[in-house]
Amino acid sequence: MRNLRLLRTGGCRPAAAPYSPQCFCLGVDPGTVFVGSQSGLLELDSAAQSVVREVSLTAEGFMPEDGSGCIVGIEYLPELECVCVATATGDILLCNLSTKQVECVGSVDGGLSAMSWSPDQELVLLATGQQTLIMMTRDFEPITEKQIHQDEFGEGKFIAVGWGKKETQFHGSEGKQAAQRKQTEVLPASSWDDGKPRMTWRGDGQFVAVSAVCPETGARKVRVWSRELMLQSTSEPISGLEQALAWKPSGNLIASTQEKPNRHDVVFLEKNGLLHGEFTLPFQKGQVKVNELIWNADSTVLAVWLEELKTVNSNPNSYVQLWTTGNYHWYLKQSLHFGNLEKNKLVSLLWDSVLPYRLHILCQGWHYLFYDWHWTTDHGM
Repeated sequence: MRNLRLLRTGGCRPAAAPYSPQCFCLGVDPGTVFVGSQSGLLELDSAAQSVVREVSLTAEGFMPEDGSGCIVGIEYLPELECVCVATATGDILLCNLSTKQVECVGSVDGGLSAMSWSPDQELVLLATGQQTLIMMTRDFEPITEKQIHQDEFGEGKFIAVGWGKKETQFHGSEGKQAAQRKQTEVLPASSWDDGKPRMTWRGDGQFVAVSAVCPETGARKVRVWSRELMLQSTSEPISGLEQALAWKPSGNLIASTQEKPNRHDVVFLEKNGLLHGEFTLPFQKGQVKVNELIWNADSTVLAVWLEELKTVNSNPNSYVQLWTTGNYHWYLKQSLHFGNLEKNKLVSLLWDSVLPYRLHILCQGWHYLFYDWHWTTDHGM
């Protein structure tokens, strides 16, 4: 059997900054990490174990000095040699850490809740506080703006009729009425759900999926949009659908999570919005929340970032699990345990875009880590 083994680990823990880290992205040079906090940006060199450069966003007036500011998106743009930052107050900033220059290239009055660049960095999608999506070019020219919540299914509706639809599938002894009745029983999103939109692009950048909480039902729906922001499909009603969202780079499935009556599953949706497979997480129902799902670059490993739900007088443990699939079955290959200390709580994690088996992790105590994995074959006796 093939197993995923740890080859090496590394990282750095620079002197703690005044504020907590909120997000990070990777530079082009190996070991270069850009970290965003309530006060600004830091550039870390993991090889030198130090902070190389920093730029303040509070001094420039883009973040409040009381530490209440929030970065909702961060991306390094190699051609501009800048880090693009989106703030919750609605500013889109280009930060050059070499020159310490910060340029505001756009602002949205209603604020921003998310920013996601296409894989080719030709387009950037923004989710606004007014429940709209704005697609822009790489030069920050608006292409179009659409409401997140749509009544229509989308242009791909013809694909989801006939035998592909839930109500026309065979339901055994339950019968068709039971299937239709179950469709309407959609529970609201979990109490721990942050309610923010999640956005994930297909590997070729032709489509982007957006998960958002429906104002009418309080449940999450996933919609697939084209590069031109034309709605393609809307997910079927899924009770207990959660916030995590990750499109498999190879293009065929979108991963999310779902709390079911007796278990907690990672579920997969097709581009047409229909469910297509799942696997069950090794935890009791209501024991953990899944903060994020991330595929590695070659679509062979799915990372699951989990956190125990808080109980009285206890700090929750954090985990990262690595899952792979073979012969139509999912296997848990590795589990990283980060304990329950506040400084070890995860802030974010990323797979490397060049080295497909390198996983990058940032912790609350300004600890950046990377893990290099490799495949080994274990031969039975």
